[in-house]
Amino acid sequence: MMASSRKSIVFRVTGLATTQRDDMLEEALKAAIDSHLVEEERSGIQVITAIVPSCYDEDRERAALVEFRGGVPKFLSGLVVNPLGDWQIEMDDETDISFDCHFFGFTQLYAPKPDAPTAADIIAITGLDGHPYGSWRGKGNLGRMWLRDFLSRDLPHCRTMIYGYNSKLSSHGIDTIMDYGRELMEEIKKIRNETDCLIKAVQTNEDDHPTIASLHRATYGILLFATPHKGLVVNDIQKMLAGQENHPRDALLQQIKHKSDLLISQLIDFKNLIRDRKVVSFYETEQTRQLELDSENRRWRRTGDFVTAVDTDSALLQLPDHVEDKIPLHSDHSMIVKFDNKNALGYRSALDRLKQFEQDAPRVVAARFAKIQIRPNASSTVPFQRDSMFVGREDTIAKISKKHEKTASQNHSRVALVGLGGVGKSQIAIEYAYRIRESAPQIWVFWIHASNTARFEQAYRDIAAKVELPERDDPQVDILRLVYNWLCDERNGRWLIILDNADDEDVFFCSDTDLQATGQDSLGSNGRTSLASFLPQASNGWILVTSRNLLAAINLVGMQDNVIPVEPMNEEDALVLLQTRFSVSKSSEREARALVQALEYIPLAVVQAAAYIRVREPRITVSTYLELFRESEANQAHLLKNEDIRDLRRDASIRHAVITTWQISFEQIRRTRPAAVDLLALMSMFDRQGIPENLLHESTDRLQFEDAAAALIGFSLVKVQTREQREKQSFEMHRLVQLSTRKWLELNQQLQKWKKKSLQNVAVAFPNGQYETWTACQMLFPHAEMVLSSPSNDEDRDELLNRATIAQNTAWYLCLMGKYAASEKVGRAGVETREKVLGHEHLDTLTSVKNLGSALEGQGKYEEAEAMHRRALNGRERMLGREHRDTLISVSNLGTVLAKQGKYDEAEAVHRRDLEGSERVFGREHPDTLTSVSNLGWVLERQGKYEEAEAMFRRDLEGSERVLGPEHPSTLVSFSNLGSVLTRLGKYEEAEAMRRRDLEGSERVLGQDHPDTLTSVSSLGTVLEIQGKYEEAKAMHRRGLEGREKELGPEHPSTLTSVSNLGSVLKRQGKYGEAEAMHRRSLEGREKMLGREHPDTLTSVGKLGSVLESLGKYEEAEFMQRRGLAGRERMLGRGHPDTLTSVSKLGSVLESQGKYEEAEMMQRRGLEGREKMLGPEHPDTLESISNLGSVSERQGKHDEAEAMYRRALEGYEKVLGREHPDTCSTVYYLAHLLHKQKHYNDASELYRRALDGYRKVLGMNHPTAIACDQHYQSMIKWMD
Repeated sequence: MMASSRKSIVFRVTGLATTQRDDMLEEALKAAIDSHLVEEERSGIQVITAIVPSCYDEDRERAALVEFRGGVPKFLSGLVVNPLGDWQIEMDDETDISFDCHFFGFTQLYAPKPDAPTAADIIAITGLDGHPYGSWRGKGNLGRMWLRDFLSRDLPHCRTMIYGYNSKLSSHGIDTIMDYGRELMEEIKKIRNETDCLIKAVQTNEDDHPTIASLHRATYGILLFATPHKGLVVNDIQKMLAGQENHPRDALLQQIKHKSDLLISQLIDFKNLIRDRKVVSFYETEQTRQLELDSENRRWRRTGDFVTAVDTDSALLQLPDHVEDKIPLHSDHSMIVKFDNKNALGYRSALDRLKQFEQDAPRVVAARFAKIQIRPNASSTVPFQRDSMFVGREDTIAKISKKHEKTASQNHSRVALVGLGGVGKSQIAIEYAYRIRESAPQIWVFWIHASNTARFEQAYRDIAAKVELPERDDPQVDILRLVYNWLCDERNGRWLIILDNADDEDVFFCSDTDLQATGQDSLGSNGRTSLASFLPQASNGWILVTSRNLLAAINLVGMQDNVIPVEPMNEEDALVLLQTRFSVSKSSEREARALVQALEYIPLAVVQAAAYIRVREPRITVSTYLELFRESEANQAHLLKNEDIRDLRRDASIRHAVITTWQISFEQIRRTRPAAVDLLALMSMFDRQGIPENLLHESTDRLQFEDAAAALIGFSLVKVQTREQREKQSFEMHRLVQLSTRKWLELNQQLQKWKKKSLQNVAVAFPNGQYETWTACQMLFPHAEMVLSSPSNDEDRDELLNRATIAQNTAWYLCLMGKYAASEKVGRAGVETREKVLGHEHLDTLTSVKNLGSALEGQGKYEEAEAMHRRALNGRERMLGREHRDTLISVSNLGTVLAKQGKYDEAEAVHRRDLEGSERVFGREHPDTLTSVSNLGWVLERQGKYEEAEAMFRRDLEGSERVLGPEHPSTLVSFSNLGSVLTRLGKYEEAEAMRRRDLEGSERVLGQDHPDTLTSVSSLGTVLEIQGKYEEAKAMHRRGLEGREKELGPEHPSTLTSVSNLGSVLKRQGKYGEAEAMHRRSLEGREKMLGREHPDTLTSVGKLGSVLESLGKYEEAEFMQRRGLAGRERMLGRGHPDTLTSVSKLGSVLESQGKYEEAEMMQRRGLEGREKMLGPEHPDTLESISNLGSVSERQGKHDEAEAMYRRALEGYEKVLGREHPDTCSTVYYLAHLLHKQKHYNDASELYRRALDGYRKVLGMNHPTAIACDQHYQSMIKWMD
């Protein structure tokens, strides 16, 4: 065959009759052409012709390829101008032949050698804007067209054809991608009936067009040269057409542009049709110049910017390597199918594949067309019986069904069940398989145990046997590929594969090391194709995966949306599961619920427990099993590792015990990600919930941590917890997983190592416990408790010091949170450890001692607390000096505990030393200085120095608000203190406002049950009581009492304060019996806890005396008041406000006994002292005025009594208001005095006013209200 010159144009001639031999036909064609040449063309143009078979009617027609060297004859010049046209000439009287250069339809390029049967057909189809013939011609000087010039020699027994269609984008065609496809199919149908053009095929009875169906069978392989499956860059073409408004090719360009939705959709269908066809995908590795307009000749040339016309992702089908051969070519897109010589690398690669196709195709294609064998009926290879007692999981099965149904029957679907080992994934899959077979018996169900390659291959052999594949017994056959091809064939029906225990992704996918070693894209370490590529993505099947490994599952099913997490059962289902395994009586149901809860509703654990109980009945019952389980971790491990009973519905190769099941996962993770196992080991040392990141890694190894955490999360061994207002997420693990991990570490002699590491991490992470760190402390506290609960290694100094550090910080946090008893317990351990390791006078030891003193103080253990604070102070003075910050803190602490013991003078001196030192060292507004101010104010208030105390508290409050903020706990204490002294000063409204602000802030910051919050509750109750708001006050005192009893205990000093306060408001309400009980309880508790002469004890003495007086128990009342007065005079001094209260109360009880002169003396002493200490209008002063009026009245000094009552009334109205109970009582006393003086009209008016007030404030059942009403009624009766 003659070569063609580079610049010559090749024309196709059609319509040649077969009445002559090909050599004679060729001479006749040349003569016809010559007759149309002008004279000068005969000498200047060389005509080269080649007769080729026609693809459409070979018996009656031939075609020819004609090349004109030296130029195109004039008679054909019109085809150069209009390349889409045709030109007819007469060859003889009966034959018209047609010339064209568009090559539309099929054109065979050469006739195969007749010495052997035709092996295969090759059809070449160019892309859009290509030329059916010219696109395959090289750019070399000889202009070789390799399909014709090279293959005619290298594949002489193949028929090679090209297919042409109007692909010119510059033309005004309106074809779409679909139109081009339909046109191709139509042409195929025309030529398919020709027995010699394509390999002869036996027609089938399939529903599709028989020609298309047989063509699909006849297709063996495909070579794709940078085919843009997902579109290509068309910017330059769009620019070329931009000047032509509404160009008809715009729609087509949209269909083929990069990432075209249409192409991607068609790609899915195309990949489903591939099945066992061989695919070779060539892709470009060089960039192509874009089209650019040449302004001189107004032609578009490739002189623009370099771009990758079809990227690798678009050029590859991304099929498994055994299906798709992926070959890079060092060429740009415009040259990728142009080979200048037979040694071109691209040509050699293409020829190698085509020769292999030529060799294999006849056998494979013939087998496809062989008579269809009788296929066996669909069945199942699930190796387990159905569980007749299957429980629950309906939601999970519904999710699987929904996922599969969503894809209908047109697309492949994959779903994975992922969860912890023993959670029931395989059991769900078994049940689902049986339900599928029930509802659709025509569906095959294949069970594949996927734990390793050998089991996977064996499962494929079982499938081959089940479906009776003829070649399955051939030792040379690749069983994986054989089954894969069968699964891909839609004619074999629909199928479901259950890929069970697909936990190890290395079984399915090869590592980077494997790839580098083999130089392949998906070969495993043994050199064979990875197993994942043998899981078909065929539209007639779907796959259900069960796995513990989330990453492996995602890689197998393609996306996380297709993963269904399998969690432990809910309580009801777990209980039913237990009951299906053995009989649970009604009386044992509560223990059964507790058991499944203890087993965390994990099905395997529940079934295992049930089996253990069943074979040991009646000695072992649910109750005894639960008792044994709760007894110790050792018992739990023993029970959960028991493997006496086998489950026939679990794979025999898998260990049955739940702990062993998880430990298998640990071993697998250790092999692949050792850092993940280390992380799991560390996590298991902490509390199982809310494990924060900062306990688990340093910031420098974040990436390694994320990889390790991902592995544990993927195996469902840990979960991520999200908490609001937390900067970082935390982790949690099942309690049984934690137990299993610990036992595994113990087995591997690693437990002590990780205990030590956990102590170290908590010691570093746990803050100092101050308010600013409470959020972190709250998160870390359960983990501190956990690591401290493990036995200590007394020989390891570092471990002991870490324990002591944790103990100190947690104890201080507990103390600030009001958990004083817990703080003492942890704090003592810290003190003992530091004394042992560091010595008694080490500064860290003294800090622990100081904290222990605060915890003791919080419990009311004042003497022991004083001893601790004195020890800390003495040590710090020796080690640090008198004015070191830590020394001054100890000074402050000592002053506080002295004040709480009623040692006010010594406490004042200590607090003044503290304040002076703090002001010198820190400045006036340092938080420590403000604390000193507050502490001094507190002791001044207890001494009755209210104005000085108020000044201190106001200074403290203003500074705390400025320095710490309005809701810092210290600021809230400042509000409380100021409210307290304002109450003492009789400034009740301002005091109430302070108390309410304190309470609201404490509830927000500290919580409803914090001891400081309960103090705020109690304080608000007191100021409400003084204002006569008894019901609200009582509610507050009851809340305070209940909270303190719960948080602090029934004998804590603060609890006893609440008891006393509640007694006071009950007395005010006239409930004297209840009040007496409260005050007796308060007195007994304070005598026991604080001593007989503590100021608070003396307060209880006085209050009990008052209620006894109201009950008419005057002698006991007098005894109590005399005791209270004597104690207060000794402890507080004669002029202290509390002492003056005792004076007033003693005067009252003396009056009740008719001892008027002594009573008057007491009341006058009380009045004089109160006027001096509190002022003339203080409510306590007004009380003394009223009391003096009463005793004067009893002595018949009516004028003096009236003057006193009126003075008291005027003061009460001004200070407390017209409707305060004390105001109403004074009105009543004055009315009764006027009544006795027979000033009935004035008395009547005052009686009515008093009764109106009582009715509103106290109710008419109050004893005072009853007495008032009786006196009024008596007067009315007398008047009538």
